[in-house]
Order: sequence, then structure tokens, then C-alpha cells
Amino acid sequence: MTQRLPQPPGFWKKLSLFDQTVMAIALILVIFITVVLVRGNQSSLWVTHYSWQNSNIGAQTKKLTMRFSHPVNPREIEENLSIDPPLPGTTSWQGREWFYTLTEIPRYGTNYQLTLNLADKATAIAAQDFNSLITSRARALIYIGLNEQERGRLILYDITNPQKPQKTILTPKDLTVRQFQIYPQGDRLIFTAVDPTRRNAQQQLFTVTTGINNSNTQAKALPGKLERLLETQDYDNQQLVLSRNGDVVVLNRQNRQNPADSGIWVLPQNDNPRPLSIQGDRFIVAPQGDRLAVSQEGGVAIIPLQTEAGASKFLAGMDQALAFAPEGDRLLLTQQNLDYSYSLLLYDLATRSQQEIVRGLYPILDCQFDPRRQSTAYCLRADYVQRESGEIQEEPYLALVDLKNLKSQPLLALPNYPEVDLSIAPDGLALIFDQVATTDPLSPSDLLTQSQKAITDGRVWLLSLPKTLAIGVNAEISPQELTPGYAPQWMP
Repeated sequence: MTQRLPQPPGFWKKLSLFDQTVMAIALILVIFITVVLVRGNQSSLWVTHYSWQNSNIGAQTKKLTMRFSHPVNPREIEENLSIDPPLPGTTSWQGREWFYTLTEIPRYGTNYQLTLNLADKATAIAAQDFNSLITSRARALIYIGLNEQERGRLILYDITNPQKPQKTILTPKDLTVRQFQIYPQGDRLIFTAVDPTRRNAQQQLFTVTTGINNSNTQAKALPGKLERLLETQDYDNQQLVLSRNGDVVVLNRQNRQNPADSGIWVLPQNDNPRPLSIQGDRFIVAPQGDRLAVSQEGGVAIIPLQTEAGASKFLAGMDQALAFAPEGDRLLLTQQNLDYSYSLLLYDLATRSQQEIVRGLYPILDCQFDPRRQSTAYCLRADYVQRESGEIQEEPYLALVDLKNLKSQPLLALPNYPEVDLSIAPDGLALIFDQVATTDPLSPSDLLTQSQKAITDGRVWLLSLPKTLAIGVNAEISPQELTPGYAPQWMP
């Protein structure tokens, strides 16, 4: 009988209990990872970041950003997106982050329903569908009141619901507002005002809150909170312009004790005012706050307010700068020609080239770029009519100007008074203007136009603009009277 030799102990039996435990855990992890790789990521898919959370979208809104919990199929995400009513845009990706860039300005006073179906039935991944009610900014305007309770005060007028418009008086009775500008978030205004009980009262500079918070709809903001700026009493603040981005205020100031000490000052955000040592009472500021265009003797000067804005330029022969393009790269100017005609010109600041857009017998009073189409502008042009008394009087009319094809088309006559304030809605779908009756000023409490005429009556009008409005399209447009008041401006 053959004797069986003893077998050596097995590999597993050679391991200690600790080593056996480690090996078992590693084997389980390998099996788990293999299953995950074979079946794919089965964790729940959901939106981890949404850039429009708690905000009201508007003309300044360029892009929506969404981030997902794990990598997704871009095509499936794009196909499953729905926005009602439509809000056109283009998409791009960077890893798990999705960018939806708007190609049209959101319509103000509109709610958009965004739906994104994240369920992927093909791979049975658990997912949380994403829904969001997107609110756009209110259709609202600011004007200076004329009625007894509103007289000389800033009024916020919300017409989002045309059947139930809402008015909010923002400034107190003991201030008569002369001019104002609106900060880009719509949360506050900057304005000059005087004490109506004092003759030759100094124009002081203030800010006031509107009660609107477009950046965070969860936060509460009270309207009418007043703050005075520039406590010094030495200067009278005569002209006020705010850059579109809200970073720079430009003032025309005059020393009360020494009238020769006058000129343009710059008030940067969170900084002290500084004089520019230049004269001028007709000026505009570039949207980015980096340049100033001011009318001077013999032309228009373009003054850099920041070092990166380049050197100063002088455009000889120009009369007035009317408007910067939204990107700040172009400028609309007027010029009186040797044959006594008037021209509207478009100046390119990068190439320093200019192009005549239209020429006519009468002046161009004001122009603003169309927010929807940068190749068009709305302009106030002058005409002259003979009254029954035989008097020849300047009468403005609204015109649509095609900056690309160099054409102009009258839209609406604006009779009664030539000093019209015009403001285009940030979504480009309407404009507002005023019509005022004036007389010679008699009292320090008189409300005044820019030409220092006393306002006896005035109305704010709304003109809706068709989406297809263009040169050669005969659209029937008719203004609608909104409210007594003057100097209206759309909320941004």
C-alpha cells in the first residue's frame, strides 16, 4: 500500500486573517467596478447649477448656464429642452456644463416656462426632470409727475398688466426733480433736485431706491430710500449722465461763488469726483463708461475716462454726439454742411472712419439705436410748419433710419412742441415719449425743460413697435396716452 504524501497548505491558508479580509474587499470592489463599467453610471441625473435661479431676465441677460450631476449626451439634452413661449438661443458645452446663449432679447413682462426632460429610458437612468418658471423684468418706466400729488416727483409706473397699471411715488414733496438716470439693475435712480421754496436753489445730487430687485427676486427692497451725494454746497450740478453699466456718473458743475469755475466732472463708483478740466453742456457717455463724447467749439471731442480707452480724439466739423452703439464701438453724430443742410453720420471708433447716413434740410434732434437690430435707429428729425398765424415753427417727427442701406422713413409726427424726450424699451418692442406745453418761467417751483421753459402741461405716450418694422414696411402704428408727466425713461 502506497503511502500518500502530505499536501502543502494552500495559498489562501497561508494568509493571515487580516490579509484574507483585505483580499476579499478588493475582490468585491473589482466586481462592483466591472459591473459599473459594463452597465454605465446608474446614479441619479439632476441639475446641480442653474444660473437663472432667483433672477429676472432682461436685455442684459446673455446666457443661461446649467450644470449636471454627471456626464450627459449633449444631443439628448438639447432635444429635450422646451421654452414656452419660445426664447431662441444657441448651445455650447464644456464638460458637464451647458451654455444656452440667447439670440433674441427676452420680452419684458413675460413669464417663460422652461422644461427639460432628463429621463433616459434607453438606459433606465433615474433622473429628475427640471422645470423652471422664468420671469422677465417688468414693463415699467420712470417719469417726472405733473399732477398735484406727483408734481416734480419721480414716479415708477409699472404697466406689465395694462388693465391694472401701478404707480409708486419715489421722491418726497420737498424736492423738485430736474433730471434723473436709472441704474442698470433698476434698483435705484440717481437724480438732481432743488428745494422748490427757494429761488435760485442749488441742484443737489441724490439716489433713491425703486423697490425693484432684478438680481434676486427673493430679497425685499423698499422704494423711496433717499441718499444725498456730494455733500459740498460749493457747486451746482447742472447736467447729469450715467453710463449704461452704472459705473460712471458724469456731471456738468458750476461753482456758486465763481461762475467761471465750471466744467465736466467724473464721479466713478465708490470714488471721489474729479474734474476733467473741459467745458461742455452737451455730452454723452459710452455704455462701458470708458469714453465721453462732448460738443465743443468746432467739433466733438472724444475723451477717454480710462487708460485702456486710448487717446483723445477731436472730430472737427461735428455738431453733436447723439448716441453710442450698445457695444460702444460706434457713434452717431450730426453735422451742419456748407450748403446749410444737416447730416447724420456714423463714426467707427476703431477704424476712425465715418459714413454719412442721411442728409436733409432740417436738423436731427436725437437718435437711439434699436436694441433688436444694431443696423437701425430711431431718430427725432425736425420739420418746419407754418401755423395759421403765419408763424413758422419747428415740429419734430419720429423716423426709422436704416444705418446699413442709408435710408430714412418717417413714422409719426409729433406736433405741439419740439422738445421731445424719447426712450426705447430695452426689448425694442415699444417706445415712450412726452409732449409738453410751456411758457416763460415765473416761479422757482416751476418745472423746467432742458431749454429752461416752464412746463404747464404734459403727457407721456406709448408707441408699440411691430416686430417686423423696417424701411419700406408700411405698418400702422398709433400712440397711446399713458399718464400726465414728462421726461419718461424705460426701466432697463
